[in-house]
Amino acid sequence: MVCILAATACFAGMNAIIRGLAHTISPVEIAFFRSFFGLFLLLPILWWLGPHTIRTTKFRLHATRGVVHAISMMVFFVGLSLTPLSATSALEFAAPLMATTIAILFLGEAVRLRRLVALGIGFVGVLIVVRPGVTTVSVGQLLILLSVAMWAACQLMIRELSKTESAFTQGFYMVSFFTPMTLVAALPFWTWPDARTILILFVLAAIATSGTWLYGEAFRRAEMSAILPLESTKLIWATSLGWIFFSESPDPVTLLGGAVIFSAAAYITIREVRLGRKAPLPIEVAGD
Repeated sequence: MVCILAATACFAGMNAIIRGLAHTISPVEIAFFRSFFGLFLLLPILWWLGPHTIRTTKFRLHATRGVVHAISMMVFFVGLSLTPLSATSALEFAAPLMATTIAILFLGEAVRLRRLVALGIGFVGVLIVVRPGVTTVSVGQLLILLSVAMWAACQLMIRELSKTESAFTQGFYMVSFFTPMTLVAALPFWTWPDARTILILFVLAAIATSGTWLYGEAFRRAEMSAILPLESTKLIWATSLGWIFFSESPDPVTLLGGAVIFSAAAYITIREVRLGRKAPLPIEVAGD
């Protein structure tokens, strides 16, 4: 529980730093430095553990995940520079809903009534946040939703990779693809950051890397049903940081929509875990 609370604080802090830096350098350039410094932080660990830790038979899937995730990150960083922190965090909760939708439509997963109802409620939450027809749907909101949809596809790839690949292996290949892709995308918008900005970018990468590790550690150490509800604290962190640093007044309707989205996503995730526990174990054959 401590790990998940710390992870949500890290992710909200990362988003606040990105939003603050977006007026100094391009969001795509921020994505490059986040990737570059992230790779820099992982290299000593690779040296310590040894090169055998990144041997893989799923390089193509790592590459696909890396490309999609890199594009998702760049789109997210641009959208974040245009969208209040609370709205961004609220829409991020839609990732499990979109992952479930993709799994149903393209992977042939079973369609259960309760899952469909939860999906419907979750997407109602998205409409509450975006409010089409009531307020103008911003470019930033659309970019966030596009990014979340791509991240949802990455979640399905991560699920497959996790069957054989360690978290470190996945993280290493992720930033290895991120770094050159974000560099190429950043070059047309490049401006050299000063020393203070570089230090902040390094802190950003350290926070993002720490948050990712804490998030994985939380799910390794505790039942998902016990810790997943605590992920909603990210919305509290985001609203607080937006109010303190960017004078973003908390929007009750956005908070309501975020709560609806999160509740639906949490229900689907926890229920799938419980159904997985009830699934019959495969019969083992001697000698297999």
